[in-house]
Amino acid sequence: MAGAQTLDVPALIAAAQAGDPEAQRMVGEARVYGLGGAQDVPAGIALLEQAAQAGDLRAKASLGKILLDGFYLPAEPDRALPLLDEAAQAGDTRARTALGAALLWGDVTAPDPDRARALLQQAAQAGDVEALRILGEQLVQGWVMAPDTRTGLAMLEQAAATGDTGAQVALGAVLLDGPGVDHNIPRAVELFESAARAGDGAGLETYGAWLMWGQRDPARAETLLRRAGEMGRASAWTTLAEGAMYGYLPPNSRAKFAGFADRARAAGQDRIAVLDAERRMWGIGMRASGPKSRALLEQAAEAGNPDALRFLVRLLRDGNGMNVARDRAAARALLDRFADLLSPAERARLALTIDISATRQTARYPALADRLERDHQRLGLALARDLYAANPNFAIYLLQRDMARRGIYAGPLDALATSDTLRALHSDCMARLPDRWQCGENVMDVSVIGPLLARRSPG
Repeated sequence: MAGAQTLDVPALIAAAQAGDPEAQRMVGEARVYGLGGAQDVPAGIALLEQAAQAGDLRAKASLGKILLDGFYLPAEPDRALPLLDEAAQAGDTRARTALGAALLWGDVTAPDPDRARALLQQAAQAGDVEALRILGEQLVQGWVMAPDTRTGLAMLEQAAATGDTGAQVALGAVLLDGPGVDHNIPRAVELFESAARAGDGAGLETYGAWLMWGQRDPARAETLLRRAGEMGRASAWTTLAEGAMYGYLPPNSRAKFAGFADRARAAGQDRIAVLDAERRMWGIGMRASGPKSRALLEQAAEAGNPDALRFLVRLLRDGNGMNVARDRAAARALLDRFADLLSPAERARLALTIDISATRQTARYPALADRLERDHQRLGLALARDLYAANPNFAIYLLQRDMARRGIYAGPLDALATSDTLRALHSDCMARLPDRWQCGENVMDVSVIGPLLARRSPG
């Protein structure tokens, strides 16, 4: 509700109380976001619900996005998606963007990249900068959609030219190290600094992390990440803590961990609990202990930390090969015990990966693959990567089956990375993924297998 200060607020509130849907929407948004007055999320949601029930499309789009994002109240995707779908079908641009993004990743609903692209294109054609950015990123990075670098770059340039800081950061990230792009580090830095001048430190964090993890310039990386953190990018403190923990911020890198971790905790970063547990598990600066690491994660979950719960469920599902044994029963029990920390969709996905982890007999793979194709015609990228971690052989079986269906693999469906399988994976990677340099020695890496699984042909 930009420009709320210029409105006749008392008259608007009176109109909302009298049942005017547009006024209800405007006052409702102001209450949720705390614009022009005190924030009152429940009152704002109630007004948006009234406006949506009265048929206000923009109210449906606004309410749907709020319920989907889960920033102002717990996410309710089952309520959000029908609202967004109805508004999108009626032509609401904001709803098309929000629904398109949801269908792209498949985190809260079954992924549908084709419909996602159509919705985002419609929104982009209507001038929605967020849609331009999301679609442009996808077409360059090729995470879910088939890459189209030229079109994607043009979209990002168009979005960044509006002054949108998110688009500037996205374009800068692509120019920094995007696939199939002529890298231009000075231009990327210029875009990141432009966003920072507008109050958005995400680009500084992106550039700092790139410098740090690539061991390009640790001192400058630390400076940039500190700047981002001071600008309100809480995740920058977590990145600094992780870099310090693993020795990426010399001199005295590991001695810096505690200070950065304290800043991250103060900023509400749940992932710090995971880093604390990893330090204990691997013995970084202390004696290694799997049981103590597990206890730390469980305590964090009890305190309401969903990141700790996710990490612990996966750790018990897979084990770590050193001091935490695989315990699928305990992983399932955690999902039940802390059900309120995750959405129903995420709980179901994690439970599925536990089932997949437990299925080790190759003879059972066809039935499991049939179930997967029935229930998840397309895998979201996150689920695809998680599936590979849970059971690499089953992931290879799925790809063998898919490549055989498409006529690029003629070997046995044996779930093994044989030379014939590797040749077919190399060919598929070269044809479908933008980062072709990974298609050689790295073809078995999750950065290749995950996207190939996500793109496998349904049915």
